[in-house]
Amino acid sequence: MSGIVECIRKLGYKSFTELQKKAFNKVAGEGRSVLILAPTGSGKTEAAVLPVFYRVRVEGLKPIAVIYITPLRALNRDIEGRIKKIASCFELSVAVRHGDTPEKARRELADNPPHVLITTPESFAYIIVNEKLRHYIANTRYLIIDEFHEMVRSKRGLLFLTILYLLGEYHGFKPLRIALSATLSNPSEYLKLLSPIGEDVEVIVDEYVKKMDVKVVVSGKPGLLSLLGDDSVDPRLSYIVDAGRRYKGVLVFTNTRSLAEMLGSLLRKLIEKHGLDLKVGVHHGSLSRSRREEVESGFKQGELNILVATSSMELGIDIGHIDFVIQYLSPRQSSRLIQRIGRSGHRLKGIGRGVVLSTINLLHLLESLILVDEALRNKVEKEEVISKPLDVLAYAMALLVLLNPGGVNRDELYDRLVRHVLYRDLSPEEFNRLIEYMVYTHVLRDDGGLLKPTRKTRLYVYRTSMIPSTRDIHVVEVSTGRTIGSLNEEYVILRLRPDDVIILAGEAWRVIGFDDEKGHLYVEKTKGDYAESLIPHWEGENIPVDTRVALRIGEVIDYVKKNKSLPEELKKLLETNVEIPWSLAEELSGYSRIYVDYVEKMNLLIININAGSKVNSLIRDVITYLLRQRFPIVDFTSYSSPYAVLVRVKGYIYPAELINTVKTIIINLGKYIDNNAFLRSIVKDSQALYWRIYQVAQRFGAITPGETGVTKSMLNALADTIIGEEAFKEVLIKDYDLESARSIASLITGGGISVETRVYDDLARHHLEILGYIELPIRKDVVNIDISQYLERLLERELTLLCLKCGYIKQGKVRELLEIGKYSCPRCGLATLTIVKGDVEEEKGIVEKLRRGMELKGGERRLLDDLAKRAVILYKFGKQALLVFAGRGVGTSEAVRILNNASRGTDLVREIYEREKTFLRVKKYIDSKDDK
Repeated sequence: MSGIVECIRKLGYKSFTELQKKAFNKVAGEGRSVLILAPTGSGKTEAAVLPVFYRVRVEGLKPIAVIYITPLRALNRDIEGRIKKIASCFELSVAVRHGDTPEKARRELADNPPHVLITTPESFAYIIVNEKLRHYIANTRYLIIDEFHEMVRSKRGLLFLTILYLLGEYHGFKPLRIALSATLSNPSEYLKLLSPIGEDVEVIVDEYVKKMDVKVVVSGKPGLLSLLGDDSVDPRLSYIVDAGRRYKGVLVFTNTRSLAEMLGSLLRKLIEKHGLDLKVGVHHGSLSRSRREEVESGFKQGELNILVATSSMELGIDIGHIDFVIQYLSPRQSSRLIQRIGRSGHRLKGIGRGVVLSTINLLHLLESLILVDEALRNKVEKEEVISKPLDVLAYAMALLVLLNPGGVNRDELYDRLVRHVLYRDLSPEEFNRLIEYMVYTHVLRDDGGLLKPTRKTRLYVYRTSMIPSTRDIHVVEVSTGRTIGSLNEEYVILRLRPDDVIILAGEAWRVIGFDDEKGHLYVEKTKGDYAESLIPHWEGENIPVDTRVALRIGEVIDYVKKNKSLPEELKKLLETNVEIPWSLAEELSGYSRIYVDYVEKMNLLIININAGSKVNSLIRDVITYLLRQRFPIVDFTSYSSPYAVLVRVKGYIYPAELINTVKTIIINLGKYIDNNAFLRSIVKDSQALYWRIYQVAQRFGAITPGETGVTKSMLNALADTIIGEEAFKEVLIKDYDLESARSIASLITGGGISVETRVYDDLARHHLEILGYIELPIRKDVVNIDISQYLERLLERELTLLCLKCGYIKQGKVRELLEIGKYSCPRCGLATLTIVKGDVEEEKGIVEKLRRGMELKGGERRLLDDLAKRAVILYKFGKQALLVFAGRGVGTSEAVRILNNASRGTDLVREIYEREKTFLRVKKYIDSKDDK
């Protein structure tokens, strides 16, 4: 053993920490399962593997003796390197198996299994059904589960834990379990998931709580480093660059991929403009594996000074030493902030140093301050665990039956399931309905009470995933063809209609149409109607703000109203060189009051209620549903943030009647949300259900991942099935927070929170503060399209000129064809030159038949007629005809209409543009060659 000790010391481990000593004694000494709670950088990975490797070596255990589960493939790669070094001291082999593992490496794994296998929850399931590997899994004595908090709140994690339980029940697979977690709101509650039937698991908490030095910074002076001339963005960019000059390694976190890309681009431009010797990288989950690895290596080697990242960097991927962490805008959750700041000073007893770069907006600033305070107190949000997840159970049952082809007794299976904490509320009716569904879809066969596999079972196990697949839909500006950003496919399918307004890249855009085949959403900048742009259909996928945090913000607003300053515990966390407009708090709702404001000029209701993201989502949907019931001929568009519900009214209602109706709804909130039938109506009307059905249907295998052409009507057909039931359950937990909503409703009913109404002619300053939290446009811009840019796009498109007489053909870009000047055939001299869009093979075939004197079929005769008309149009209008036919969706009759309008004085290019917009609205209903 002295050689092992010396080897470990050479790796830099001079002595055990207290955490590692405790873990070693419990695991190696007493043979106990443990849950290790410790912050990032505390050495908890070593606390898990050292005692396990020791026991494997001492007992001479055969491969595969240890399975190490991590939620991310990137963590697989990172942990492999660290664990291999430690394992080498014990003369143990290590290998990785996940979705990207090459086939050759998979065969090697089966032929020469390692002592330690690192894998993901999904790959664990595939390993179990692999006959060769299953034999070695029987040797497994130790199971290490990393990032346990991520596992309990995701269905992929719940599936893994369910499979683990069933393997124990049916195959005696009960390895010692070591779970690792940085943050858990209530550890004792989640022990039941780790050990579902009362096995003894000990919680080991790191007594040394990692210190954090965190402040909230509102910077108002960019100094010499300006880029955009923007008083809010430039100072934040300048602060990040200054940090990059002061520290060796700076990690900047954003909440979305699009913001990470935009921020990375702006920082590069600022650095280039001022000739600074700094390098910036961007890291998020949508980048290719090779690109992510390149960025990780670049930062670790010191080639990058600043790394802008999303949650992809929250977990413990080793990118070298991080001196300083910047959270760009509010992290929205204290648990995320703890994880992110914990990445700095990433060594034992290091201090996590960082800042939250906030805005001057009161709500955003207070949210940032309170989240920092909560993080410093180690208060985190409660994990969301969905009980009796039916999509998870469906997959687990299919896997179990595949492992037991002789049959699984359905009654015995039910009895065993309800002993598991996750399924203790599963009713016999729900269980039977699930089996009926799986038999109906031919995944299982019920043979007199024995569940058996079918030919489809193995395919179902391999093809179905708990991680729903979704495309990124590119948002494309019609006039310029440039990509503005991207949206989730299901959101586009379910929520957006032509003429809806979305907020993207800080600007408002009107939806023109969606091309499902190309994955493009076409938009144009909004014109004129400012009030409409205040209610976006989409403004970013924001992390929900907890009700506890929002209520505390209400308390602080009440304090500020009274004292004209922050409470001392928050004041010491703020660093700023600008004056914060605390006086604006006077008109905002606090803890004990909800304001229902009606802005007459905007036909807009602003309900200022500090209840958090999920509660306000529920209140928004209750109000919208009941308003539509009460005023059926009026259209309502609604939106919510953690601190407000906004309702835009399209139509006329007496303001007093409207605001009194909304006040009554809020006062009676408890009555509505306690009615299950009413809740179902709300959920079905809100669109949230269809989003969840889209995801649940993939987990059930009803929708193939990556399948295009999924429509709302298809999803609606699933609403009353077991898929719809599971989706409804997800909405109540993931999108709404019923428990917190009921608490607030009780406060309203009991008089602890009052509801007051106010009417304004126009937006007041505090309304702009509410709107400013979500950073919507707050000024009226009349936007005109750039016709010169659209004309440039037309000139770049390709057309073909074809002579109907002799077959002469010329293809090229419109700008090249415009140089011809005379549009009669250069070969035969006749005015029989026509315009063809896209593939020209069919038209060439018709001309060839004509030249040979062959008879044309009906469809060919109609096409020849159309080509002849185009030849007349080209000869008569020349260059104008080429431009018109370059427009997408412009056929012969539409070209005549556009050219006639242009001859009467209208703008030709604008006419083509408007036609293209119309076409993109209806494109999904037609199939035409004019879409070119």
